[in-house]
This record gives sequence, structure tokens and C-alpha cells, in this order.
Amino acid sequence: MNWFGKTIACLTILIAVGLGTWNGSINSTFAQEPTDTTTAQALLESVPTDSLDESAANLVARIKRVIDIGDDITQKLTTANAEDSLVLRLQITTLVEYLMDDVHELADVLIGLEEKGPQEQLRAEVEELYGYATPGIWNYINRLRGEIDETRGRRLSTTGADRLALEDRVAMLTSRVDHGYEIGQAHIEKRKALGLDTTAVTITFKDLLTGRARELSGRVGLALERIDDLTARVSDVPDDAELRVNLVAAHKSLDINTASMAVVLDIMDAFEMSTEDYRAQLVTATRDLTTGLLDKDVAAGLISRAVGGAKDWLVENGPGLLVKFLLIFIILFIFRILARLVRKGLGRALDASSLNVSTLLRRMILTSAANAVLILGLLIALSQLGITLGPLLAGLGVAGFIVGFALQDTLANFAAGMMILIYRPYDVGDLVDAAGVFGKVNKMSLVSTTILTIDNQTIIVPNNKIWGDVIKNVTAQDLRRVDMVFGIGYADDIPKAEKVLEDILRQHDKVLDDPPYTVKLHTLGESSVDFIVRPWVAVDDYWDVYWDVTRTVKMRFDEEDISIPFPQRDVHIYEEQVSGARESVADTKGQTEEVDISDE
Repeated sequence: MNWFGKTIACLTILIAVGLGTWNGSINSTFAQEPTDTTTAQALLESVPTDSLDESAANLVARIKRVIDIGDDITQKLTTANAEDSLVLRLQITTLVEYLMDDVHELADVLIGLEEKGPQEQLRAEVEELYGYATPGIWNYINRLRGEIDETRGRRLSTTGADRLALEDRVAMLTSRVDHGYEIGQAHIEKRKALGLDTTAVTITFKDLLTGRARELSGRVGLALERIDDLTARVSDVPDDAELRVNLVAAHKSLDINTASMAVVLDIMDAFEMSTEDYRAQLVTATRDLTTGLLDKDVAAGLISRAVGGAKDWLVENGPGLLVKFLLIFIILFIFRILARLVRKGLGRALDASSLNVSTLLRRMILTSAANAVLILGLLIALSQLGITLGPLLAGLGVAGFIVGFALQDTLANFAAGMMILIYRPYDVGDLVDAAGVFGKVNKMSLVSTTILTIDNQTIIVPNNKIWGDVIKNVTAQDLRRVDMVFGIGYADDIPKAEKVLEDILRQHDKVLDDPPYTVKLHTLGESSVDFIVRPWVAVDDYWDVYWDVTRTVKMRFDEEDISIPFPQRDVHIYEEQVSGARESVADTKGQTEEVDISDE
């Protein structure tokens, strides 16, 4: 046997020694490995490292160091206590993983040597030695699974923090089992690369994978049932700390098993094994739609499960739900009719009462009353479905607070709308000047006011801007005074002009006698003598009187030879022989401006 075969034999013996020392559970179908560590060490020491290339020599040297460490740990295990034994076993587990990586790397060395030429003797020895190495991997997996079962068994007699600690150990051991399956997959792939027969090995490995998938499927289902049970118990007794710890442990157990199941299913997919049912269960347990949902078979399985579950649920609960929904429909229909009746009744009551309510207040009262009836009906209908109204109302309160905080500006407009509603500075149909907008109020709500301007533009103004500014309601009163100013020339007859203006107001049929009109000489302007003319009229007649009186004044002044002056300016130019010519400008008031227009 050459150096390569001896090295493989040493690795196989060391794996068997470690597994035998741990007293792991060994599958009866597997052959037992030799356990002579002295032979393994001697074989490895006899490898002529000077005949190897540099990479192989470094690899053999590393293997020797690992074997020495393994021998030392094996000796310590014989006298170690229970706690130290756990640590030493963990160290040997790590060494086994390292050695398997080295086995595969040495196989790559063989493949590289065969590229330079045939290695018939070496090939035969490798085929024989790989037959010894393979069962060691199966034993490694079974031993770890045995430790997991033993740890799970201890959970039944522990509670609280100890249970969580055991779950952590199960998670660690499960991770190593998963890595063991990955080592087995890599081992079979390396055997294929070497051209070795993998039929029997693959069958054995598939049996291991199938058993592991079934076990994990059962544990996932058990964890889900435990979680449902503990969740219901915690909701009944929320202050029970022990139940909460057990619920956390159950969730952790579910996470451990689903993560391991995902690893095993990936390996099964690599060997083209059927995983559709397991994938569907994994998607259901983890609620992770990316876990195989794109696989058409998995998706079909999930749909089939969902349809089957829906059918069973409908058969069991369908008749009762049908009656409940029919009852809900009847309740909502009745309360809808009641809401209409309440709206009409309140509207008639407001019309018949002596209360002077605004259009906005009237609409708000009617809408609020109708909506209150509908909400009451909806709550009664929801109670028929078994929905507890207390938490629902509390949730609506919290949601209302959040929405209110997010809609501060809207709430400010709402508050301003309430103030407008209470104090009624204007109403629909009033002509107002508010927030810089002049026009007729077309529509009002609790957040905004729609104003139709004189030139027929629709402007929506937030109530907060209106309430925070000056509000001028032009049509709030029944009567309105028309303020006009008419000027005559300084040379005209003042009493005559005054008499003409009074006569015009007396003859106009829309000018009111009470309050009496006012015609007074008001100011002596720059170009005219100004009269104020202030008749009182009904609000709707304001512009008619304004336009009629203005037109009539012009016509009567022309008939009575009363002038209506306008600003004038006379310009006089004087030429004098001075050092520089100047232009004097004199206006009608006798003021003079001199502008130098001489050339330099």
C-alpha cells in the first residue's frame, strides 16, 4: 500500500476511533470499522513525505497534527467528568469534520496525479479505502441524532431557563447533524468524481435523508400544535411567566426544525428526491413564500391543501356563517332605514322650530345623527360574528390618536370650522370678504369654505385661514348704505348742486326713507368741491342704486350746467437771458417748478 492509501486508511481508522469512543448509536446495516489507532498512526508515519509534491506534503503534515490531537483528546475522555466530556466530544467532532475535508482534498490530489498518467494500483487502493471511510460518516450522523434525542428527552423534566438552555444545545447539535448530511453529500459527489460506484452508498444516504425528513416533518407539526396550545393558554393567563417561557422555547424549537428541514430538503433536491409535500409543510410553517413556492409542484401542493382545508371548513362552519351573514345583512338594512327616518325627522323638526341654525350646522346635525345610527347598527352586526367590541373600540381610539397627530393641519381647519359653526360670522349665500377673497359663499364644510367670486371663479379657502383673519360679511344685515362721492367745480352753485342730488335720491324708488339719506358738502379738493351722497337701500338693491344714481347724477349735472371737474395742469414757458436758460412750470395752485434745460 503506497502513501496515499495509507493516509486514507489512517483517516478512516481515526473516524472510527472517535465514534467508538463516544458510544454513538451505530446503524446495524453498516460495517464496523477497525479501531487500532496505533496502526493508523504507524501508517501515517510511514508515508514518505519527501516523495510528495508540496501541497500533498503540507496536507499530510496537517493530518498528522490532527491525529496527534485526536489521540490526546481520546486519552482525556477516559478520565473526564461529565462536563469536560461534553467539551472533549465537541472538539473531536470538529476534528472529524476537518479530517473529512482533508479526505476530499487528498482525493483531488489523486485526480491531479491521474491527469499526468495512469495510477492503477493507487486507484484500486483508493476504491477499497473509500469503502471503509463511508460508514464512518453515517455513524457520525447517527451518533449526533442520538445525542439530540437524549437532550430532547431531558426537556420534559425541566422548566424555565433550563428548558431554553436545552433548546440552545439542541440547536447546536442539529447544526452539526445538518453539516454531517452536507459532508455525506460532498463525499458521494467526490466518489463520483473519482469514478467509484455510488449506487449502494447513494441508496443508504437517501434512506437516511428520508428518515430525517420524516422526523423533522413530525417535529415541525408537533411544534406548531404546541405553539397554538401555549398561545391560547397565555391569552387566558397572560401573567403566567412559565407559560411565556415555554412559548418562547416552542418557537425556538420550530425555528430549529424548520431550518434543519430546509437543509435536508435542499440535499434531497440534489439527489432528485420527492420533496413537494415537505416543501409545502415548510412554507406553511415558516410563512416564507420563497421557500419552494416557485416550484410548480410545491405551489400545487399548497393550493391543494388550501382548497381541501377550505372545503372542510365550509362544510363544518358554512351553514352557521350563512345564517350569521344573513342576520348581519338584515340588521344593516334595518338600521339604514332607521338612519333615513332619523335624518328626515330631525330635518322636519329643525324646520318647524324657531331655532335660527346655519346651513352648515343643520347639515352637520342631520349627518351626525344618521351616521350614529349606522355605526350603532354596524357594531351590533359585528357582535353577531363574535367580535369583541371592547378591544375594537380601544383600537379605533388609538388609531384616531395616530391619525389626528398626522393630520394636525386638517384638525386645525376642523376646529376653525366648529368656531364658524358656533358663532356664524357668515352662511351660505352671504357676500363676504375673508382671507383676501371677495365673493359669495357657495358651500361650507367643517374644514373649508367654497367662495364664488364676482367674476364666477370658485375658490376653496381652508377654515383656519378664514377664522384667523378679518371676516367682512357684506350681506349680514338687511339694509346697506351706498357710499358715493360727487365733485363740482369751484365756480358752480353749491346749493343748486345739493338740491339736485337730494332730488335724485327722492325720486329713486329703491332708496329708503328710513334711515334717511345723507347729502353733505364733504371736502374742498385740489380740483373740485366734493359732496358725499349716502342713501340706504336693501342689501339686494345695492348695486342697482349705485349704478342708477351715478348715471343720473352725470345726466342731471349736464342738464343743470353743473361741471364735474377733473385734475388739470397748465404749463407756462418763460425765456430769459441768463447764464443758463430755465423752464418754469406753474400749476393751477400757483406752485412753480423750475427745470434747468440749458446746454453745458
